[in-house]
Amino acid sequence: MLAPHSPMSLFDLPPAITKLEDSDEAIVVVQGEGAVALMTKAAEELFGVSSEDMVGEFVEMLVPEKKRWDHQAYRPGSLAERPDRDMDAGPFPEAERPDGTSVPIAARLEPVSADGELYVAVHVAERERTPEEQEAAGEET
Repeated sequence: MLAPHSPMSLFDLPPAITKLEDSDEAIVVVQGEGAVALMTKAAEELFGVSSEDMVGEFVEMLVPEKKRWDHQAYRPGSLAERPDRDMDAGPFPEAERPDGTSVPIAARLEPVSADGELYVAVHVAERERTPEEQEAAGEET
């Protein structure tokens, strides 16, 4: 299991980050070390978890367990190397809710530098499952 970071508060975050909290879009803001710094209400609804439960936790807690360690290993280098872009998550990107259910997602990564620290605003949207995903899950297409 991943160890959590120390808890944060909105009061500890720069204004460039806290202004995202009011967005209607599902956004998860992650500090450079991988700790969730902020989640919008729409992100809480999409992932089925409260911001209070996620702030300070590794973002990998939202990644399916089978991909968690790969994501943790990949994350540090990818943030420094690339500008605003779509997330590379393989052919069928998905997130995992705390109850173990998965949700197919599309995500865009937006690096934000504020007060000398790097953050990434992850803009997330639920997407339709592909026919291949439905077949693998035993769903009717």
